[in-house]
Amino acid sequence: MINKILLAVDGSRNAQRAIDIAAELTGNLNSELFILHVLMHGRPAAELVRMAEVEHLVKETQSVVSPGTAYVPRSYPELLSGDATDSRTAKIIAALGEQIVVRAKALCAEKGAKTIETSVRSGDYAEEILKSAAQFKVDMIVIGSRGLGAFKGTVLGSVSQKVLHYAPCSVLAVR
Repeated sequence: MINKILLAVDGSRNAQRAIDIAAELTGNLNSELFILHVLMHGRPAAELVRMAEVEHLVKETQSVVSPGTAYVPRSYPELLSGDATDSRTAKIIAALGEQIVVRAKALCAEKGAKTIETSVRSGDYAEEILKSAAQFKVDMIVIGSRGLGAFKGTVLGSVSQKVLHYAPCSVLAVR
């Protein structure tokens, strides 16, 4: 029986499809759902900008990071142009991560998921997913088959490959 599901989200298209499937599974099975996002520290700013564009989160994130500052549509590359260790950029990355899990939780609740917990962590993506799976004692991990990485041509992303290989439970990799 699948009583606990871990949903790993990163803002990619495959993660969006994973949200839909995890929500449906959770609702149908009356399972607990744990939604995890691992912060993208150290990623190139271009990938962060692409994630923000896909998720349409820049405007909301700017209001969190710089309350009272007017949103200018073409300003998002500048928002993320700093070094990932820069405190302003780190704050933006954290705010984007929070927005991703908030949206995923809302979508899952709309689709019938009842018990939902969220978590935003820092660290190696696959390692944090695997640690969370062990911590929450989940029966299944739902993850996008490819995230926001630069190697779009691969069949599976390196994170999903590592999770599939080392997970202590079933893994559903969503395309």
